Formats: sequence, C-alpha cells, structure tokens
Amino acid sequence: MIPTPLARRLPGLPIAGIIMALALILAACGGGSPTESPTESPTATLATPQITPPSITPGSTLPPTADPSSPLALQLLSPKDGVGVEVGAVRVMGRTRIDAAVAINGTRVEVFADGSFYLDVVLENGANSVEVIASTLSDEAVSQEATVYFIATAAGLPFTLFYPPDGLTVADPNIPVFGVTSVEAVVGVDGSPVDVNSLGVFSGSVTLEDGANSIEVLSTDIDGNVRFQTVGVFYIP
Repeated sequence: MIPTPLARRLPGLPIAGIIMALALILAACGGGSPTESPTESPTATLATPQITPPSITPGSTLPPTADPSSPLALQLLSPKDGVGVEVGAVRVMGRTRIDAAVAINGTRVEVFADGSFYLDVVLENGANSVEVIASTLSDEAVSQEATVYFIATAAGLPFTLFYPPDGLTVADPNIPVFGVTSVEAVVGVDGSPVDVNSLGVFSGSVTLEDGANSIEVLSTDIDGNVRFQTVGVFYIP
C-alpha cells in the first residue's frame, strides 16, 4: 500500500510510475553517499573531460564516413535551440564525418568511430550560446549554433530531458536518453537506474521495438519529490 504522504505528492502519477518512484527512493535511502555537487562556480565554457564514447549510436541520417569526397555535414542532436533548462548544465551532442575536428564553445572534443561527439557544458543564469564547429584539414568547415536558457526552477526537484524529443523517428533501434536533474537525485529510464554525474547530467540508453515506443524517464530524491516525462519514439528499420 502506498504511504499517504507520498500519495498526496503524486496525485496524477501512473501506478507504474509510483512503484518506480518508491523503488528509487528506497535505493537512494539505502545505498552509498550522494553524488557531490561541483565545487566551482558555473562558467559558460567549463566542461567535464570526456573519456568514453556514448553507449549507443543515436538515430541519424549521417552515416559514419571518413571519405574526403563526401560533403562535410554536422548534425546537432542536443540542445534544441531555445530550450529552457532547470539545472546549470547541458549536454551538447551531435554527429559529423569521422575525420572532422570538432570544437564546442572553443573546446576541442573527440569524434568517435560512429561520428558522434558530446560535451557537458556548464551554464550561466539566463541565455547561453552554444556553438559547434566541425572542420577538416582541407579547410572545409560547418557550424551549428543554439541558445540555451538556464532559469532555476522553484520546484523541489529540477529536471530537464534533452534527448530524445517527443515524436522522434529513428532507423537505429538503440537510442540514447539523457537530461539533467539534481546531482543527488536517483533517475530511472523505463524502470532501469542510470548514472547521474557531478553536474547532474544523467544518461542511459533504450533498445526500441519496431513501430511506436513509449519511453518514461523518472527522477526522484530522498525527500520524495518526483519529476517524470514520457516521450514517444518511432523506430522504422
């Protein structure tokens, strides 16, 4: 039976979501110390060092290629231009030709074997500009820009889902799921816990079935606050 205080906090949450929230809260109470918050004040260009590639390949129309005869292209998957963020960090992620050099707000990042790249960028209050530039030794260059608005929420638990967007259609069954929340939160994607880093950025992945798929992302904290979002993604092989 659901405790009365928690039930009052979750008047519209589906039964599956409530069960997930209870499980995550119990995990948060019983396991390890919470992730530490970053000790430095946010700046617009500070980013977490990147060590490993994303766990899966995002659905994309850009095939991984190093053929110099192929036109240099750049696809920015996150952030969406004009997005509002409740936590002062955003994951910048995209794809390009695998022989390209990529810089995000002037910081060089690694391009992985599937053409993907990413970087977590700390935001200042208000509007923040994100510029991604891909270039080659033959002086080809393309760029993408987006504006991200960081406005702290008055809610007890901040939460923003960056990817995937609702209604996305992909040709790859494996898709990344990432966003940002409190560094002390516990996050589940379709019921499976995922990592939350020191900036509050969480990331995981989902394997899709043919056709329409529903992905639920739920964040909860030790105080019983719950935020969640459900998006629909279409997998067409």
